[in-house]
Amino acid sequence: MEQNKRIIFFKDKNDPYLESLREGKKDTPEERYIKFFENRRKFNEFMGIRKDPNAKKTIEIKKADWF
Repeated sequence: MEQNKRIIFFKDKNDPYLESLREGKKDTPEERYIKFFENRRKFNEFMGIRKDPNAKKTIEIKKADWF
């Protein structure tokens, strides 16, 4: 069941940070792991970041020319 959205009024700028820490302490490490990747996917989608299918997936180590 999905949680309803709520409006929260905070007293200072640190309260949202402390609230997220309190909520995170309730979750298990597995739930935090899943939430991290869900939030990362949502952020990338929101910002328009896409993976390049033509990107190389290797590391090349070359000798520097100036040696």
